[in-house]
Formats: sequence, structure tokens, C-alpha cells
Amino acid sequence: MKVLMMTQAVDPQDGLLGFVPLWLRALALRVEKLYVLAGRVVPCDLPANVEVCSLGKEKGTRRFGRLVRFYTGLREAVARHKVDVIFAHMNPEYVIAAAPVTRVPCVLWYSHHTLTRRLRIAVRLSRLVVASAPEFFPMKTPKLRITGQGVDLERFTTAPPRNGFRLFSVGRLAPVKNHDVIIEACAIMKKRFPDLHLTLAGEGPRREALERLAKERGVAMTLLGSVPFPEIPRLCHESDLFVSASETALDKAILEAMAAGRPAVACAPAFAAWAPDLSYKQGDAAGLAEVATRILFGNREAAGRDARDRIERDHSLPAMVNRLVKVFEEACGR
Repeated sequence: MKVLMMTQAVDPQDGLLGFVPLWLRALALRVEKLYVLAGRVVPCDLPANVEVCSLGKEKGTRRFGRLVRFYTGLREAVARHKVDVIFAHMNPEYVIAAAPVTRVPCVLWYSHHTLTRRLRIAVRLSRLVVASAPEFFPMKTPKLRITGQGVDLERFTTAPPRNGFRLFSVGRLAPVKNHDVIIEACAIMKKRFPDLHLTLAGEGPRREALERLAKERGVAMTLLGSVPFPEIPRLCHESDLFVSASETALDKAILEAMAAGRPAVACAPAFAAWAPDLSYKQGDAAGLAEVATRILFGNREAAGRDARDRIERDHSLPAMVNRLVKVFEEACGR
């Protein structure tokens, strides 16, 4: 099978999309040829059957130039290389641009809470759509298939528990991530854990406000700013518990921390449906503090093993790729 994948970036250092090269390597093991059109590309080591073409964003190419490169790359993959399926990663716009000009079936990957007009159009134009979890696709459609998130267990290896009181979270410092709830929970917990420390990885408009809130609440906090993807496993191992207050997403960072053997506490609907014993009510700082305290006082080694086991079962990269290839085959009528 020959696959054309469209994605935003191929960059192993990218804090949000650094996993894409890992996906490409895993997919390359299952397909004859993998062509990639990416908005931005940083050279990295990929298998011989992977061919990457940049739309030029890393060179400052303007929108019209990127559009020309997009259709040139699409024509090359479809007309010359005879790809069997087009895999559009996250951006509905890729399907909207490609589907009307080719008969090659499109498969859209979309795992986000936001339902837009563009998504509705892309779903109509796609042969099938995939998401990491049923709760993480914002509309009902018989085209939906579930694959899991695709966490690389070789990169996110386990480490023994530290038995400290360091909380860790990864995500853009934006209102939608609700870091205020995490800080308020830490303020509650510090009465029982005087040495408690919170580390946030990410950058965004809420940075100064969060610094002020932590100071007001007496919470010891470190803001790391934007962190390269390869650094995340080490930061997970240096923490005792991963926490999230995002109400909208089954953030991949949550699952990566669990793969690293660290329990995670979160409130997103998709997470609550998957791991109700590790979830709390959205916006409830006291609820977050209660679940986190239970884990910190519990058997941390067993909690770490359980976290890893959940990822191996439902969200490992090999399992995701196997499911994804089956979706490609279904889209092609095989």
C-alpha cells in the first residue's frame, strides 16, 4: 500500500508535534511507500521508503506559494506514484483541498473537541475519519473509527517512583488549559505536603497571571517555557504525578506521562470515560487535590505499573498503527 500523509510539521524537536517522525517510522514498517506533505520540515532520520516534501513554512514561503507546493506534491503523489489513500492529519483543510481534485480516498485524523463548519465539510468529503477516542470526536458519524493515541513506548520508558511531591503538567499556558485549577489544588495540598512543587512546561499568554496566582497562594512553581519534545520523558521521570485541568482534550502529554510510569490525574471527558478512577469534576480544584493526594499516599509503584499497562493496552504506537492501517484498507475497499 502507498500512502500520502498530510501534516503540519515534521520536526522531532517540536513541543506539540515532535511525535510525527515517530509515527512516520512506525507507519513505514507497514506500508510499501509513505509520501509526506508537511507545512514545515526539519531534516531527521527516516526510513528509505519515506519521502517528505515541505510546503516551505520553515523558509518563510507565503500562503500562495505553499498552496502551489501543496497541489504540486498532491499531483506528484497521485498521478505519478499512484498512492492508494490520502491520510490527512488533524487539519480538515487538507481534505477540503485534496478531495475535490482526486478520486483517491481520504482518511481524516481529527481528535479535538471543536466542531467547525470546515470539519463538517471534511467529514462529508472523507471516506473514513479516525480519532483517538470516541469522546474526542465532536460529531456523530458512521465513518468514525477509533485508533488510540499512538504513544511510543520505546521513547517513554518507565522509571521507579521518586516518592517525592513534584507535580508536572505540559500544555500551552492558555485559558482553555485551566492551569489556575491546578495551582488552587496545589494550594490545598501543600497543607499536607509542605514540600510540594509544581512544574509547568509550555508557553502562552497566561504566564504572568499564573506566576502571580502561584505567589498569592504560596505555591512553589517552576515555569519551564516551551520544552523540546525529546526532553519530555526526562521531565516525566523527575516528577511524581502528572496533572491536567484541560476540559477539552485527551492531551497526548497525559498518556506519555503514564507510559513513563507516572500516574496522571485529569478531567477531560475522554479521559474520565477511559480512566474514571483517575479523574475529577471539571473546574474542581478540591476534587483534583483529593485524587492527587490519594495517589501520593498510595502504592506509587503499583500506580505507575497500572498507568503503563493502560497505555500498552489502549494507546501504544504499534497498536495505533495496526488499527490505522486497517482503516486505510477499509477506505480502499480491501
